[in-house]
Amino acid sequence: MNHHLTPPPTPLQPWLIAQTLADVCFFHWPVPAASLQPHIPAPLLLDCHDDSAWISIVAFRVQQERLRFLPPIPGLSSYLQLNLRTYVTYDAEPGVFFLSCDVSSWLHALAARMMWHLPYLPARLHFTARDQRTSLVCERPKLFTPAARFAAQMHPSPTPAPIQPGSLANWLTARFSQYLIIRGTLHRGDIRHAPWPLQQAEGVIHANTLPTSIQLPILDKKPLCHYASGVTAHVWPFVRLDSGKHQ
Repeated sequence: MNHHLTPPPTPLQPWLIAQTLADVCFFHWPVPAASLQPHIPAPLLLDCHDDSAWISIVAFRVQQERLRFLPPIPGLSSYLQLNLRTYVTYDAEPGVFFLSCDVSSWLHALAARMMWHLPYLPARLHFTARDQRTSLVCERPKLFTPAARFAAQMHPSPTPAPIQPGSLANWLTARFSQYLIIRGTLHRGDIRHAPWPLQQAEGVIHANTLPTSIQLPILDKKPLCHYASGVTAHVWPFVRLDSGKHQ
């Protein structure tokens, strides 16, 4: 479905976490919907753009993270994260579904898995920037899933470009909800931030075994890439959406 994606109303309950998402690198690939469908739990539906499902790898720095009413805690407020995600809807509301989330902080990975059953995995992540080019490396040891590696470079264009409503870039990046199954029940978590200051970018993939580590297709085509310098985001707690049990 080719939505015009705009932020939904702000949730009534207070936000839980504030954070800055910086040096955000988006890598996107179209994939056959049939290859993703077995990974999408009911009652979620795959969200497709022009009849193609999409997988994205999104890497970024988390900075100045804090809980509501608390200051950032030195040593815990900044870390690196890399998400493998796809696009879904529930009751016609678009969002994302995370297939894996690699983080450089063991503590954040453990907390996310224990508290919210998120697919967070501890990994070694490195970001370096030189000559307007960002290099990314993610190396996941063999712990919860088979070992995986992602290595890439991204070269953004000189200036940000406004996201056009109805564009593919808007469809891929303007997502303000994530869905997951917690103890067999569907939940939604919301995030709100200003529009991404997106820049077109060229990406070069040197290694990518993240999809195949969880039995997804090899992403061997050139990705569509975007870069954003960063935004300040607020994250809300997960809320239960229905009482049915799902796999």
